[in-house]
Amino acid sequence: MSAPMPTSSRPVLVTRPTGRAGALVTLLEQQGLVVEHRPLVRLTLEGGAELAAACERLAAGAYTHLVVTSRTTVEALLAASSTGTAPRLVIPATTQVVAVGTGTAEALAAAGAPASLVADGSGAALVEMMPPVADGTAEALLPASAAASPTVPEGLAAKGYRLEQVIAYRPGTVPLPAATADALRRGEYGAIVLTSPMIARAAAAVGVHGSTAVITIGGPTDEAARAAGLPTPVQAEAPTDDALVGAVLSALASRPS
Repeated sequence: MSAPMPTSSRPVLVTRPTGRAGALVTLLEQQGLVVEHRPLVRLTLEGGAELAAACERLAAGAYTHLVVTSRTTVEALLAASSTGTAPRLVIPATTQVVAVGTGTAEALAAAGAPASLVADGSGAALVEMMPPVADGTAEALLPASAAASPTVPEGLAAKGYRLEQVIAYRPGTVPLPAATADALRRGEYGAIVLTSPMIARAAAAVGVHGSTAVITIGGPTDEAARAAGLPTPVQAEAPTDDALVGAVLSALASRPS
């Protein structure tokens, strides 16, 4: 990693949900940083009949495309469609699997449903990657977060895809421990890492000291951070853990310890 070494002695606060922060925390610690993981969002898989019915239609070949925009969506699909001890997704050969990024593609491959199209990690990139189709000739299943942005469904609909969007999981905010919230407001963290618009808004509701570097994973999160009044954020060059680490290092190196 070519970014300069950090000069801040203050810890980095990672706010990803439980089960989603391990790799990022490890990479940051390998750079000699002290890292605290305090989730600001909890993800709850959707267990309703609508998702289960969509999975049955998926297995029966009702869709030309399965569009997946997160690892959590893969978990929700597995939970809704599998009954055995080794759950696998059943995707007909006639259905093209599309992943928003490499992390989601890895989760799909592990679930037995390798993606044939992989975007660079953002919804906008996914829409741009998908070819336009004649209206009504492509039926796509889009399982997604209950708080998902309209970028993907609106973009694909504009390209002629007929979409069935179902809720795969529901995010909800998680309060920070009082000591963490107080420390964040006092400026005791060198940086805070934000990986979704909901997390950015939750951080703003707590309060972030102006001396703390705000690191965002991509455009939608960056926009949400700015709109919520957070200190001017530093956006990672790509929506990946490596790029987040690079943004943290660069931001810390440019600030006093």
